[in-house]
Amino acid sequence: MKVPTQYELQHMQLQAMLRDHNIPETEIKYLGEFEYTAEYSAHPEYHGYMMHWYRIGNEHEVPVCDIASVDRVDDDDVVPENDGLGS
Repeated sequence: MKVPTQYELQHMQLQAMLRDHNIPETEIKYLGEFEYTAEYSAHPEYHGYMMHWYRIGNEHEVPVCDIASVDRVDDDDVVPENDGLGS
């Protein structure tokens, strides 16, 4: 049996999260699998590998290896002065 890499496990976790929860595509959207080219310098060890990519916050396209963690944020966790609603 092939053991999944850390980034493959992260992708599986993200896919389960997207499947099980009603998360708007403006927050996170799966874009597909694309080559991690030498143009991206953060992880030279992945150059030439196919990597799953996501769009975060409707503006940042990132490979799954650049997503550090997936944490749930409940409405109870929002600090009133930082809720994005202003004063």
